[in-house]
Amino acid sequence: MRILQSLCVLSCFWLSVQAQSLPPQVAIIIDDIGYQKVDPDIIRLPYPLTVAVMPFTPNGHEMTALASQHGKEIMLHMPMEAVAQNHLLGKGALRRPMSKQQVQQALHKALDSVPQAIGINNHMGSLYTSLPEQMDWVIEVVAERQLYFIDSKTTGKSVVSAITQKHGVKSRSRDVFLDNDKSYKALDRQFNQLIQLAKQHGHAIAIGHPYPETYRYLKKNLPRLAQQGIKVVPASALLDLPAAPAQLIASTTKHPTHQPAIAKPTAIIPPTDTTIMPAAPPTLDAEPTPTLVIDVVEPVPELIPWHPPYLPQLPGFDTPAALPVAEPVWRRFYPQPAEQPAPVLPLPLLLR
Repeated sequence: MRILQSLCVLSCFWLSVQAQSLPPQVAIIIDDIGYQKVDPDIIRLPYPLTVAVMPFTPNGHEMTALASQHGKEIMLHMPMEAVAQNHLLGKGALRRPMSKQQVQQALHKALDSVPQAIGINNHMGSLYTSLPEQMDWVIEVVAERQLYFIDSKTTGKSVVSAITQKHGVKSRSRDVFLDNDKSYKALDRQFNQLIQLAKQHGHAIAIGHPYPETYRYLKKNLPRLAQQGIKVVPASALLDLPAAPAQLIASTTKHPTHQPAIAKPTAIIPPTDTTIMPAAPPTLDAEPTPTLVIDVVEPVPELIPWHPPYLPQLPGFDTPAALPVAEPVWRRFYPQPAEQPAPVLPLPLLLR
């Protein structure tokens, strides 16, 4: 018995040493492919980025072919019902009222529209990925087609991990969103967090979007990963690895406060996908003093801002046709009078 225990300890030690000897790895998934004019530029970046294509998009087939030509791994970016903003889900979305047959038919059709996809991740889905029964129907199809599933983690209530384990589907959840805020400073902060998580845990997954700002930032900063000994890999290389947990990162810096400052996680107001309350500003001191600042890194908040598939107000974007506006419920109870046709005037009156 003691010999067996010793062998187990030695094997665990060997695996730990071997894992530490491998270079850190990151996967960067680019969601929402199929709408934007910048899609080809981001696909052509000379790195093994993973391309998540939305179904039934104007440029989906063309971008999928381009991604294949450039050796990119391809996923289906499947629209799923969110807590809010569902009028911008896109075609073929999975919604809570749908039956099992409707859900699985819709998912098969979406996968057939992106036949090169070897995995799936959710577009929006802050509501749908928290529904055990509906996600069970989804993962049945994923297992049947021998795909993997990446949880975009748009809610802390996601049941994806438990359901994929039940069906034996390889899965993983993302660690960082790169471009909630598309300013260079915010992109840089998120990219640095990705680097830090990869170094601490040996691996990390980020999700970004084909915004012009994200493309310009990645083009300039992706070489930093190799400089720091980090390897970019497809998403499938990091399956069945746990997402990096929230952790405290201590750093010594000058902070203009009376007492050592502790940054707390930002408060989140349910039930919206987009509203986040900013942290209170620190109290300024006349003479800044060096203190120990502890920043809380929280890769998986309870509710994460939703990412639209397009932003019409930005230049260089293809905007899909506007979706029809649903008729208000109150109209069902108050019938509107039928429109009367315009009167037809006699020909002599028309010629006057």
